[in-house]
Formats: sequence, C-alpha cells, structure tokens
Amino acid sequence: MSTKVTLKGSLTAGALAGIISVLINAALFHLFHNMDIITDDVILQPGQHMTVAPIVITSFVTSVVGSFVYYLLDKYTQRGYRIFTIVAIVILLFSFTNPFMMIENVPLTYAMALNIMHVVVVGVLFYFIKRAK
Repeated sequence: MSTKVTLKGSLTAGALAGIISVLINAALFHLFHNMDIITDDVILQPGQHMTVAPIVITSFVTSVVGSFVYYLLDKYTQRGYRIFTIVAIVILLFSFTNPFMMIENVPLTYAMALNIMHVVVVGVLFYFIKRAK
C-alpha cells in the first residue's frame, strides 16, 4: 500500500513546479518573441499584445492548483496519481484549443508556441507531483 501525499508535500511540489515552469516558460516566451513567433502585431483581448506577465502568472497558478487537485484525488481515491494523470492530460488536450478560440486570427506558429508552454507546465507538474510526499 502506498503512502498518501500530505497537503504540505503536494503544495510544495506545486510551488516548485510553478517556479520551474515560470523560469522555462519565461525563457521560451523571450525566445519565441525574439524569433518573431510570438509577435506584438497579434492582439489579445482586451486589445493588448502578449507579454510575459500572463505566462508567468498562469504557469505558477496552474501548477499550484493542479497540485491541490492531486492532493484531493490522492486523499479520497485509491488511484489518485492515475486519475490525476488522466484528468491532467485531458485538460492539456483541451487547452490546445485555447489559442485558436481565444486569439482572433492567431497564426499557427504563435498558437503552437503557446501550446508548448502548456506542455511545459503539465510535464514539470508531473515530475514534482510524482515525487511529492
């Protein structure tokens, strides 16, 4: 029988995943921006171009919220990690549509760059959640 993760362990994993995701995604944002993949001529709602700020906030918050969801699944089910993995992958797949639905006339390369950042958050969160105690 495996040991259940503690709330502290899960949230610590989420915070660490958030910090690493922020660092990776901020670097990716600047790389993609310098390569003109993410450009200032693509306008987001409400009429602004993409900056690193929403990427930083979303990467961190998603990681911490995800770790809390993992804690709840681990605490109240017999297969918390398995269920979490399935739910996270389904949410990740649905998130791939966000750039196309939320950004009018988004170029494919721009949307794919954002989707790579989604994969970073989920991948890093899996890494830290698997090691949470």
